[in-house]
Amino acid sequence: MGTVAIIATIIGTLLAIFAAYVGFRQLRRWRQEPKEKEDDRKDREELKDRLDDLSKKFGLYIDGLPEMTEKKRRASLSSGLRSMQASKYKEAIDFFRKCLGEGATPSQKIALLILIGNCFLSLSRLKEAEGYYSEAETAARETDDNEGLSAILGNKGIVYKTKGELDKALEYYHQAQKIHREIGSREGESSDLVNVGIVYGIKGELDKSLEHFQQALKIHWEIGSRHGEASALGNMGIVFGMKGDLDKALEYHKQALKIDRELGNRKEESDNLGNMGIVYQMKGDLDKALEYHQQALKIDKEIGHREGEANDLGNMGNAYRIKGELDKSLEHFQQTMKIHQEIGHREGEAKALSNIGLVYQKKSELDKALEHYQQALNIFEEIGAAQEVVRTRKAINLVRKEQSQTR
Repeated sequence: MGTVAIIATIIGTLLAIFAAYVGFRQLRRWRQEPKEKEDDRKDREELKDRLDDLSKKFGLYIDGLPEMTEKKRRASLSSGLRSMQASKYKEAIDFFRKCLGEGATPSQKIALLILIGNCFLSLSRLKEAEGYYSEAETAARETDDNEGLSAILGNKGIVYKTKGELDKALEYYHQAQKIHREIGSREGESSDLVNVGIVYGIKGELDKSLEHFQQALKIHWEIGSRHGEASALGNMGIVFGMKGDLDKALEYHKQALKIDRELGNRKEESDNLGNMGIVYQMKGDLDKALEYHQQALKIDKEIGHREGEANDLGNMGNAYRIKGELDKSLEHFQQTMKIHQEIGHREGEAKALSNIGLVYQKKSELDKALEHYQQALNIFEEIGAAQEVVRTRKAINLVRKEQSQTR
């Protein structure tokens, strides 16, 4: 059934789900000047509500941003957040940069630098992301902002995880966890446990991965975070899928799906539907897998989640490839690639190119396969994704071997 390819897909999904859990924040008390105009008050309250909602859903570090007083900078911040939600990361970066300047308080500067770094991370521009995180880290250490520092360390861990430097990633996550424990941030600690669990999953140490997700789940139960509970359950479902316990994987995904529907978390609902599709794919029920991927795709289109839409199309491409419907598979991977190109997600683009190469290899169109693998390799080398570089080079060598045998 192509177990290696399916496991790679699962790991990719795991990363996609938890990219949001980059760092946690604590909102400062909302302050309001007694004589401010009514429209200005409403404007600030709307921004505060948007920030609060985003911080709950995506774990963004936003401390200080709700207190932004200058109207133009507030408007730029709101526009940046809307662009970020719509996966328009380049636009978001421009808006967030406008918010920086002499008027920014230290906490606002740190939060904005992290947001810009997060956008570069979503674009797979790891060097720029790390540069902004390092600038934020300097500011956080100078002002003894431990909350900001813990978020930054978690983000740096994600950079090194993407590069394939997993032990270094673990170092940063453990540093972040130490700070969260010291300041009593249980939500932040659960985020670190999740990130550590992801790395162990990538390393293939699945029992350790599961253990960390279980610890995160326990914290979410204790603090009453249903959103976090659903995420932990979904991750545990992914690990059970990787362990081959597919019925248990479905059980956990169904629990997570139920909570997400109760909370109205449509993006997370889509994630779980997609993961259930992958489990059915592993069970060999490809028609049912496609049914779940189509449900996920419908939601992602409705909410405008373009990266999720690309992932859904990619999952459908995998299912069609396994079914032997190679033209349909190719069509879906090409759609996936187009979306990743439009939103500037280089890593996603490279993975789509690699999948297109695999389909052409299956179709025995080896020159086209080699062409697409080489394009994928160039991007993986450019962004520093070491593990993907190794994997793609192996694929290229196999195609060249096939070519030599057919001549």
